[in-house]
Amino acid sequence: MASDTTLKKILRFTKVEHTIFSLPLIFTGAFLGGGGRFPRFSIMVLIVVAAVGARVFGMSMNRVFDRHIDQMNPRTANRELPSGKLSLKMAVFIALAGLGVYLVACGLLNPWCLVLSPIPLIPLLGYSLLKRFTALCHFGIGLCLAISPMGAYVAAAGNPNLPATVFIFAGFVFFWLSGADIIYAILDIDSDRKNHIYSIPAWLGEKGALQVAGGVHLTCWIFLVILVKMMHGGPMAWAALFISAVFLVMMYVPRIPVSQRFFPISNIAGIAGAIAPMVA
Repeated sequence: MASDTTLKKILRFTKVEHTIFSLPLIFTGAFLGGGGRFPRFSIMVLIVVAAVGARVFGMSMNRVFDRHIDQMNPRTANRELPSGKLSLKMAVFIALAGLGVYLVACGLLNPWCLVLSPIPLIPLLGYSLLKRFTALCHFGIGLCLAISPMGAYVAAAGNPNLPATVFIFAGFVFFWLSGADIIYAILDIDSDRKNHIYSIPAWLGEKGALQVAGGVHLTCWIFLVILVKMMHGGPMAWAALFISAVFLVMMYVPRIPVSQRFFPISNIAGIAGAIAPMVA
């Protein structure tokens, strides 16, 4: 029974289940790296394992670095570290385990993946620190996810010769998640201002933050339009692009709670955007 309780704490701490919503973005990178088809099953499994390991590492270190900030915020005070449900030693161990899984998966994929493996670790390790210095911190988490389809491309293609389509898709991912994180931070305006934490909502207020996020999301959609045009997408690709636009707009409907705008509405917008190039 004790081990089950510990496992549940670890799962809540790492939020591994949320990886499923980033997988379509990663699969798109692998699809492009495979020349318009998915690589063999073993490669796809290793890509997923690497993604999970990287997420566990990034999320765990984020929680470790933010434990004191989380303790001051009523919304996050009950998280595993600030509430004492999980020890700092265990949190660091989980982060290192995720790092190990990520590096082993990269090594099994191909030499280029192993050589380039430190690159995603830099934003994963540092993005949570940005809120201490700049209101542009939201773009740090956008960068973390934007790198993932590029890594999946290298895993599938076996080389780092990224075409323009991959960079444009990564641009879509970057602006999509950065905008979503700006909206999510609206939940913490009062706490961030009280505790001198930087964020666009704390800086500009809810109305100003929504205006900035709207511009960011318009940019992400333009990237997606450019990508579909470059790939000479057919009706299915344009339908996916339309669905993505609908859910992006829904993120600005006032009567929808902010938490629901971030999840699941934002995730559906991202998944639809990821599908567009795969059905082009």
